[in-house]
Amino acid sequence: MSKNNPRILISDLCEVLEEYMSKSQVEGVYQAYIIAATAHDGQYRKSGEAYVFHPLSVAMILAEFKLDYYCIVAALLHDCIEDTLVTYDEIKYDFGDEIAHIVEGVSKLTDLEFHDAADKQAQNFRKLFLAMSDDMRVILIKLADRLHNMRTLGSMARAKQLRIAKETSEIHAPIARRLGLNSIRVELDNLCFAIIHPFRHKVLVSQIKKQCGNRSKVIKHIQGALENRLGEEGMAKVEIHGRRKQPCSIYKKMKVKQLKFAQVLDMYAFRVVVDSVAECYQTLGVIHNLYKPLPGKFKDYVALPKSNGYQSLHTILFGPNNIMIEVQIRSKDMHFVSEYGIAAHWHYKSENNDNNAELASNWLGSLLDIQQQSGTSIEFLENAKTDLSPSEVFVFTPDGDIIQLPYKSTVLDFAYMVHTNIGEHTFKARVDQILAPISTVLRSGQTVRIITDEDTHPQASWLQIATTAKARSAIKSYLKSQSSSSLIQLGRYLLDNACEYLHVEIEKISTEKWADCLKSLSCQSKEEMFLRIGLGEVLVSVVLNQLQCDGDHCLIENIKVSDTQSKAINCAQCCYPIPGDQVVGLLTSSKGMVLHRSDCTNFMHIKHKNSQWLGVDWQTKENEEFEVKILIDVNNQRGTLASIANCMAKQGVNIENIEVNERDNYLKSLGLVIAVTNTEQLALVIEQLTALDFVQDVKRF
Repeated sequence: MSKNNPRILISDLCEVLEEYMSKSQVEGVYQAYIIAATAHDGQYRKSGEAYVFHPLSVAMILAEFKLDYYCIVAALLHDCIEDTLVTYDEIKYDFGDEIAHIVEGVSKLTDLEFHDAADKQAQNFRKLFLAMSDDMRVILIKLADRLHNMRTLGSMARAKQLRIAKETSEIHAPIARRLGLNSIRVELDNLCFAIIHPFRHKVLVSQIKKQCGNRSKVIKHIQGALENRLGEEGMAKVEIHGRRKQPCSIYKKMKVKQLKFAQVLDMYAFRVVVDSVAECYQTLGVIHNLYKPLPGKFKDYVALPKSNGYQSLHTILFGPNNIMIEVQIRSKDMHFVSEYGIAAHWHYKSENNDNNAELASNWLGSLLDIQQQSGTSIEFLENAKTDLSPSEVFVFTPDGDIIQLPYKSTVLDFAYMVHTNIGEHTFKARVDQILAPISTVLRSGQTVRIITDEDTHPQASWLQIATTAKARSAIKSYLKSQSSSSLIQLGRYLLDNACEYLHVEIEKISTEKWADCLKSLSCQSKEEMFLRIGLGEVLVSVVLNQLQCDGDHCLIENIKVSDTQSKAINCAQCCYPIPGDQVVGLLTSSKGMVLHRSDCTNFMHIKHKNSQWLGVDWQTKENEEFEVKILIDVNNQRGTLASIANCMAKQGVNIENIEVNERDNYLKSLGLVIAVTNTEQLALVIEQLTALDFVQDVKRF
């Protein structure tokens, strides 16, 4: 056993449990350990360690969250039904229905190991969410199980380490984040990062250690200033802690924002914990009087909590010597929920934690609706992945209730989020008292009133409007139930018509070619393929290439795309493609066609997993604009932003978003998202910006 993962003994577990459980409950846990140790006797892990130390470690992870007696006992017994001779009835007899039910739920997920076959992965993912909906403690045990497996992955072969780490970063860590289990999510992210990018992890860990030593005096100075000022205002009991940034989060920020290590760590992070909500805002005022806040960087997650229940006030300040200070302010209750997430519901002192459990329950209910309406497990997996990491907007119902939606959601998405029946009869809406079509994209703070019509029903064109997984899966479910025969007929017509146009004799295609095509598209029959073509889930051009490809030569090299704004076509936010770029299109069931630049690193990574991509001949309407990101290094002097905005205005270019990063006393880096028509206009913008005296460098993101 490594030094970083010391062996957990039953005495260690009982010592932790004695802090919050009764003596009889601790004795019950010890009895469960005896049964587990006896049942697993003679079984060993890959490392050579006795197997019983694994359930002990899982139970200890949950005990550190101070979870209840039932959860700890179930954790100790979680592998017994599947891997030993112990039965459900025996556990029920010894420990009761509740514990037996949880253990059985975890046992059903024992085969939740995702292999190369996409459909196998998707089916198991669907099974996971069904188990979660039955008892949330099942997923708590499963996440603790995965965390311990990740901690002890060193004994596995490198290929298996990579597969498990990748699966964990795509599925388990996002689930932990969505359920508010912050400490588990952070550790999973860092463990995955260490395995997937070992050299980068090693370098970052080394640099963080060096920086921590160099920064300790500055941190103490700022912390002392905060404590003194708050003390002067009669708030001496507040807790102030410096927050250490994690290697994985630093790497992600460096990658997404294209920053150097020093630029990411130039911000000093603090957390302030107070007694009440009122004191949160009082503390904010005091701190803003001490240090000047950075405009546009204040976020109020107290009034508008995140979807996992997280609440805090976030602000960024100009500190002494022009350093940046990031401060989170929260109450003790908020801090408790931030650390425990959904686990707070089963925490030993959980009298008032139903809100967080309700949020998780609502999210699961939404996913269950999606899984019931998804035609295939693969479709459900893709939709759920989209739902696991949303960028949110907050809009209001006429009654003042808050509805959380992903970024760029439409009126139609809002209607389906309120209720599926309302969504299916949505005719139009009033957004801030102004009539708006169902395709209107919503912004935070708007009030939306849906206008329904009994004669209105979902149409195939709605799939071009809806962006949320819930709305798209409900629309597809309705279309399939109402008109599957006509959709099959439409799909067959589209394929036949394309074959006739390209002089392909479809009747001469061999049975083997058809079988390979259906398998690659995850279709059980030609009828299912025709149905998916009719729904727009499968491209005719992809089908023809599957049937006619000869080595590297394909029948259709690219497809024509025009009138982008009115179709189910999205531009990827990772590379910001614009007309004039060499572009490829990737078909997804949740977002329609997603356009990437052909040299996009994200696309290069995923194209091997998704056969539905083609080159794109992008033809747009005159004056149609698209977002693109540019990075500008400028001298750190007054008036730079105003001069840049003026330069843009002269060229008729809108600035959609600005990010400012102070690099040092002499330079700062600006990240601008601007709207242009094509690469020619972008080149002109870059040329004009480069001519400004204070601009050191301009490049495209």
